[in-house]
Amino acid sequence: MATDNATILANVWLNGTNDFQQRIPDPTQHGIDATMDALFDPMNKAYYNQFVDSLIMRIGYTYVNQQSFSNPLKVFKKNKLMYGNSVQEMVPKWIRAHSYVDDAEDVFKMARPDVATWYHSQNRRDRYDITINEQELRTAFTDSYGLNKLVAAFMNTPMNADEYDEYRIMLQLLAFYDNKWGFFKHHLSAAPTDEATGKEFLTAVRSYAGKLRFPNTIYNCKAIEDVPVFVKPSELVLLLTPDTQAAIDVNTLASVFQLDKADIKYRTVEVDEFPMPNVVAILTTEDFFQCYNTVYETTSMYNPKTLGTNYFLHHWGIYSVSPFVPAIAFTTDAATTVTTVTQKVTAISATIDNATPDLGESTAIHAKLTGTLSPTGVDGIEVAPNAATYDVTVTRKSGSSTVAVSSPATRVDEYGVLHVSNRLQYGDVINVAVKSTYVNPSGATTPLTASVTATVTKKGA
Repeated sequence: MATDNATILANVWLNGTNDFQQRIPDPTQHGIDATMDALFDPMNKAYYNQFVDSLIMRIGYTYVNQQSFSNPLKVFKKNKLMYGNSVQEMVPKWIRAHSYVDDAEDVFKMARPDVATWYHSQNRRDRYDITINEQELRTAFTDSYGLNKLVAAFMNTPMNADEYDEYRIMLQLLAFYDNKWGFFKHHLSAAPTDEATGKEFLTAVRSYAGKLRFPNTIYNCKAIEDVPVFVKPSELVLLLTPDTQAAIDVNTLASVFQLDKADIKYRTVEVDEFPMPNVVAILTTEDFFQCYNTVYETTSMYNPKTLGTNYFLHHWGIYSVSPFVPAIAFTTDAATTVTTVTQKVTAISATIDNATPDLGESTAIHAKLTGTLSPTGVDGIEVAPNAATYDVTVTRKSGSSTVAVSSPATRVDEYGVLHVSNRLQYGDVINVAVKSTYVNPSGATTPLTASVTATVTKKGA
């Protein structure tokens, strides 16, 4: 609802300095004409300038801002950066587990975590100029709502231009991300236009929303390795066009009996278009956009030659995207190919460090799973696991025959180390049956076994 001249003038007067209030009549007590005459008095030029600045910079934002175009992607902007002109985004890489070793000697070894770092720097410096003329301001007083209309006209022009430019900049960041790294792409048979395609789209969105709860490196930026990402459904944001939103609401949700199960529970933000062909929607998080204001202010200068006041809206900022969060594009183009490595295991082999241990000694047994990988040469992937279980038996020669000997203390521990009991005799033979713990996830599991033998021998013999 528009605000009349009396209300605006009263607010300007209340926000003025003490000197301004002493020299310019209060419009609520003396009337608008008295206030207007004082403002346009040539001897009160300083108060006129103060009035115009307050009208544009303070009152304008209060009464006109809600009538302006607003960048729909503004919800993703972060707090204003008070110092500096760059932001460092850091994510610690995950660390690997280590097996226990009884005689470990590296307890004081430094194990600093590896950190992935990305920098976002100031890359926007824009200025929007506009001039308000004294004669135009005089004319505004002749209409009861003239000041509101005048301020709206002058405020909306630079603010709308700024908001729209910022929207296009942030929208173009999607194309930058796709061109530099590429979104993870999910193929849709068609854009949602009817019940079938709408359900297909919703099913895909729900599927990925569930998958993203679990750590994975597939859905984040290709430039970042060894940084599994996972997010809560409440952190997800779905970017989509009005056409897609309308098709889902009308053609899909209306035809589903259980609306609570079909409805999209995740936040949605509409954009007029995507700057990449054939993209229907993008599922990501609220941290995808790394956008900060570094300077946002309005300055002014009175020009005595033109009797006008020039206003300059300055907007500097950082506009970037994060490579550390998942970003999935739903498109009618081909889906992203995910390399699946398959393993074919053929056998397990076993070796022992010392085949002639003395009484009370220990020696390591090494189990190795053998087989092939397809495709080959994928970094960080090898035939695994080498884990095995061990069954130990001891035999001893008695005359011309061989007898089994009970020796519970002769055992293989969880680290694959054979411990020889002091109660055995020289010449006793220790047989260790090695059985792989590998289970085939794609079919029947064939038991894989190997064995090693050790003979208890006196040192130096």
